[in-house]
Amino acid sequence: MRKVLFAAVALVMLLSLFAGSAVAAEPKRVEQNYIGQLGEVWFHYYPGFLPYERVDAWMYRPSTLGGWPLLDPPAVGTWWWTGPDSEVRRQSWPDYQYADMFGYYFTMFMLPRDEVWFPCSYPFKWKCNYIIDPFTIEWHSPATQPFELGLYWPWLDYDAAANPMDTVSPVEVWLVGESGFGWIIPFEITGYYWKWTDIND
Repeated sequence: MRKVLFAAVALVMLLSLFAGSAVAAEPKRVEQNYIGQLGEVWFHYYPGFLPYERVDAWMYRPSTLGGWPLLDPPAVGTWWWTGPDSEVRRQSWPDYQYADMFGYYFTMFMLPRDEVWFPCSYPFKWKCNYIIDPFTIEWHSPATQPFELGLYWPWLDYDAAANPMDTVSPVEVWLVGESGFGWIIPFEITGYYWKWTDIND
């Protein structure tokens, strides 16, 4: 009887080591903003989940109606679109849906090249620019412009003032397990990796 009691206590202690931070916990926010561009592939490897726990991954764009929403401020002189939050879009993959035996979760995915995440969609939609009146345009363009070879921001040839390279956008990647524990990873999106296929589509 004493051995059974000892084994039960040891099992509870071991489970508490794995689940201590995970059970009934809410997602933790990573304290540093990552700088990224839509079209980049990112790898995430985070601890604290239950062993073999199912983990969902999704992206979320927080509201900017009250100002810049991320902990770290954006670079001085940048501009961002003011608007409500985006719809939550869950993403899952067969190989990366579960934490490993030690409670670590690994996933990799491309920051989607979708205009819902960044206001300067390309081509033919100049959503960064605002026409105040027939004679006044407020110019904006992506803070970084990583184009495929031969492409560039088309307004660059129009006027130097039309390419201030100032637009950024806040995005969060959420990794949340069934226990409720997870991680919120903030990204400051500074641009969009445009390709020739964007024009051909």
